[in-house]
Amino acid sequence: MRSHQIIDRSRAEALQDDLVAVRYRGNGTVALLVEKPAPRAHAVREQVEVVAGRGFVGDHARKSFWRGVEQPGREVSAIALEVLCVLGANPSAIGDNLITEGVDLRALRPGDRLRVGEVILERSAAPHRPCDLFRDRTSPEAFSAVAQGDFRGALFTVVQGGVMRTGDAIRVLKGELKGVDV
Repeated sequence: MRSHQIIDRSRAEALQDDLVAVRYRGNGTVALLVEKPAPRAHAVREQVEVVAGRGFVGDHARKSFWRGVEQPGREVSAIALEVLCVLGANPSAIGDNLITEGVDLRALRPGDRLRVGEVILERSAAPHRPCDLFRDRTSPEAFSAVAQGDFRGALFTVVQGGVMRTGDAIRVLKGELKGVDV
């Protein structure tokens, strides 16, 4: 069983140090868009349609379920490309929908919003913790480093749907649209 894998603690600590050292620009861009058409299946797309209350149109219906129970606040999952580069992970294999570049997802608090192309996302209160699949797709050391510093990324709900494209600007909306339906 993989849960009993030996972790190289010095490697995990080095990854943690490298993750802490990453610097972000503030606003950023969409590096990659990944639909999940079936469990454990990932399809890279140049553009996706995003719907409020659902997420990416091409995602399978049970994407937001964990151990048979739907988990609210998981319409879109995101991780920073900078984190994946430190971990040496393939961005399309991780399983997140939105791979960002230049945005510090850890700095976002529940309720903070992003404009991504035509879409407005709101940071969910649900934590985006690494799971066994994340460990299997990276390494036990990457799992440990990410879990220690909350580098896994962020989960979002869709406030305003639309089209998202690779290369779209990502703009952090600090308080500009809070409490306002758009």
